[in-house]
Amino acid sequence: MKHKPSTNWIIGAALFGGFILSIWLDLTGLALHQWLGLAVGALAVYHLAAHWRWVVAVSQRFFGRTSRQARTFYLVDAGLAAGFAAIVVTGLAISTWLDLALASYEGWRAVHIAASTLTLALVVVKIGLHGRWIVSTARKHLLP
Repeated sequence: MKHKPSTNWIIGAALFGGFILSIWLDLTGLALHQWLGLAVGALAVYHLAAHWRWVVAVSQRFFGRTSRQARTFYLVDAGLAAGFAAIVVTGLAISTWLDLALASYEGWRAVHIAASTLTLALVVVKIGLHGRWIVSTARKHLLP
């Protein structure tokens, strides 16, 4: 799957906006929070699939011939993937949809919040790493 830069920008903006909105539980309410969280998780999987060739290429040469920048992006992206996976798994476990009888609901909720906070920090790092591309793509393709 190969996308134009403007498409990648829009997907990234949707991921960011959806994630920020879903974190703000007081604004969305629980039902929208759950649906939005699921939608952001699905979009994150799509984003990963769209960049899968890059993931495989960097994985194969991670300890060999690849740039420091590619390794940094890879590690941040791996952290984001783990973070989103943890958010979705813990979110589903504590959701009203499954209504699981958890031995430690508060423990699951604490992990959900911690994963969300750490993932948000990684999102900020990713935006910082890609800041120049974000601005130039917006100027060139979205705001000509």
